[in-house]
Amino acid sequence: MSTIPEDLKSQHLFVLVGGNPLPNVVAIRLLLRENGHVYLVHTAQTNKIADRICQSAGLVLGQTATKLLVDDGNAAEMRTKVLRQAAQKSSIGLNYTGGTKHMALHVFQGLIAANPRLTLSYLDAETLSMRIEQSDGATRSFATGLAVSLRFQELLALHGRTASAIETDLLWPEVYPDLPRVPYDKWRDWWGSASRGMGGRTAEIVLPTDPAFEPLRSHWGDAVTVGDLAKHWRTDAGTLAKWFGEAGLESYVLWSVRRVAADAQLGETAKNVRLNEIDFEFDVMAMRGYQLFAISCANSKDKSTIKLKLMEAYVRARQMGGDEARVAVVCRAPANDLLSSPRKIEQELTEQLGAEGKIRVFGAEHLAQLSTHLLNWFTAK
Repeated sequence: MSTIPEDLKSQHLFVLVGGNPLPNVVAIRLLLRENGHVYLVHTAQTNKIADRICQSAGLVLGQTATKLLVDDGNAAEMRTKVLRQAAQKSSIGLNYTGGTKHMALHVFQGLIAANPRLTLSYLDAETLSMRIEQSDGATRSFATGLAVSLRFQELLALHGRTASAIETDLLWPEVYPDLPRVPYDKWRDWWGSASRGMGGRTAEIVLPTDPAFEPLRSHWGDAVTVGDLAKHWRTDAGTLAKWFGEAGLESYVLWSVRRVAADAQLGETAKNVRLNEIDFEFDVMAMRGYQLFAISCANSKDKSTIKLKLMEAYVRARQMGGDEARVAVVCRAPANDLLSSPRKIEQELTEQLGAEGKIRVFGAEHLAQLSTHLLNWFTAK
C-alpha cells in the first residue's frame, strides 16, 4: 500500500532511466496518479531497460507511457524534448533517482520552464525512503521499504535475467532445530571418509554411529544407510548425498529465514537460485518489499574462501537489487580467531568494498540462534 499522499503524486510523471531500473519501477508505483502518464527519459544505452520498466510497471507505450530518447551530451535537446512533452500540462513530477547528474539538471530545466510547480522526488537506497520536494521548497520523506513488493522473478526480469532453478522445498523440516548440535568437524570427517570412492553407490553409505550425531538419530527412523534415509525423508539418494556433503547448511539457513519471515515481513524465500544468463547461484535469497537479501553459505573457516564467496554474492546481488540489496555469508569462522573471526572478516570487506551497513558475516557463534540474528539483520534501519 502506498505511503505517499495523493497531493504529492503526479498525473504526468517523468523518470530518468539509468542502469538500475528498480528505483524507476518503485517510483512509478508510488508516485503516479490513477490514469496518469509516465515519460521515460532514456539514452540509446538504456532503451531496453526502459522497455523492461514499462513491462514491470504495467505500462503501455502510446497509452500510459511515452519513451523520450535523449542524447546525454546534448543539453539543449534534453531541455527541448521534455519541454515539448510537458507544455500546457499540470501536475508534473520528476523522479531523478536514475540517469546522470547532467540529465537531471537539463531535464529539470526543461520541466520547470513548462510548469514552475514541479514536484521533485528521489528514492534513497540507504534509508529506503522517498524524498519529495514541491515548489514551496519543503522536503518530505516517506518510508517505502514495504510499500512496494516485488517477486524475485520480477526483479530478474527487470535486468533481462531468468532463473533456471529456484528451490523452495526443504528436506525434512523437523531436523533443522537439532542440526547445529552436531559439531561440523565431526560431520565433515565422517562424510569425507564415508563417501570416498563410493561414486554412484552413495545409497549404500552407512549412517554415522559416532555419539556426536545423537541429536539427529530421532529423525532417521529405522534407517541404516543413506538410501534408507532417503526413502524415510521422501527424497532420492543423490539429493540426500548433496545435503550431507554441505552439512545441510543451505537448507538450515533457509529454514532459519522462514522462522522469522512473518516478523521480518518477508515475501518470497528460496535457495539454490541458479541464473541462466550468467554462471552464478544465490545460495539463499529473501525479498522484503522490493529489497533483495542474498545469503551465501560457506562450510569453511578459511578467511579467503569466505571473503571470496561474500564478494561474489555482493557483486551479483547489487547487479540485481541495486544499492538497496543487502548481502551476508553464513560460515564456520570462529569468534575467538583474532585474524579470521566473523567480525574481522566483515570489517575488512566493508572497508574494501565501501559497503558500510550492506554486508554481514555470520559465523560459528551465530549458528545456534541464526534466526534471531537474521531477524535483526532484516529489520535493521
